[in-house]
Amino acid sequence: MQSNAAIAAITGIIYNTPQDPHIETMNHKLTKGLLSILLLLMSTFSFAQSTQKTKLYLIGTVHEASAILNPQMLFEILDSIQPNVLLQENDSEQIATYFDDIRPTSNEQNASLMYIKKYPATLNLPFEFEGRNRYRKNNGMTPTDRLAIQLMDSLYENKLLSKTNRKRYKSYKDANKALIDFSKKGIAAMNSMEFEQLNRHRQEIQHHQLPKIVHSEAIFAEQFVTKPDGEKISYRDGYQLWCNFWDLRNNAMALNIIKQANLHKGKTIVVLTGVQHKYYLKELLTKYYDGNYTIIEYFQ
Repeated sequence: MQSNAAIAAITGIIYNTPQDPHIETMNHKLTKGLLSILLLLMSTFSFAQSTQKTKLYLIGTVHEASAILNPQMLFEILDSIQPNVLLQENDSEQIATYFDDIRPTSNEQNASLMYIKKYPATLNLPFEFEGRNRYRKNNGMTPTDRLAIQLMDSLYENKLLSKTNRKRYKSYKDANKALIDFSKKGIAAMNSMEFEQLNRHRQEIQHHQLPKIVHSEAIFAEQFVTKPDGEKISYRDGYQLWCNFWDLRNNAMALNIIKQANLHKGKTIVVLTGVQHKYYLKELLTKYYDGNYTIIEYFQ
């Protein structure tokens, strides 16, 4: 059964990687919460079978306006699809005030506002991990993610990494450069299978290879930040938590998309997600497929 496979898969995300007791306790709590969502979805799915499937368009975006994508370009994409529902990479608290403070450079906010003004019946809903920013900060994932990368880069440039770790970090730099170069081809190219392959490779390095550096170089266990509750956390533990959260967050986002597809059966939904999430969400939506939606590639 697809839902049973989902439960097993998500439980595996948390427990397949050795952790220290502090991280394991936190991950156990995360697993319980995510399994509760899955059980709710299982109940919903059992009553939601229908011959009319929801159309899901996943549009990979860049959040800030540029030559690659601007609000007018994104609005034109939405207008050509004419969705009934927009799903935003925001949680419910952020969606409640989504149009209260619109940033002039935000592609999603400005394009969505233009679209909803033209089609007032459109629903604007969240699909993000609830409390994302607060959760990352409270648990020390930020700013340790940024600080750990900066320290890795400094050690690399000063030739202070081990030979193996230097090779790992170089592969990360090369993968980043390949993504940046490819992104210059435009938003359609960034939604292509070729970009997804490059992005998958880069994210694999960042979230599964770079942790090997922080776990094998002693300095990452000797540098600390202080969390909002006053507890200290090392760069090593904070970066590992941030990497774990990549998998947890994308799974939560995929499940929220599936939930909305069931709540709005037969409708057209556009999911506006940062382009780096798109390949992962597609994989998870395929993995947890319940028969109630069809994924449509806009740019192909």
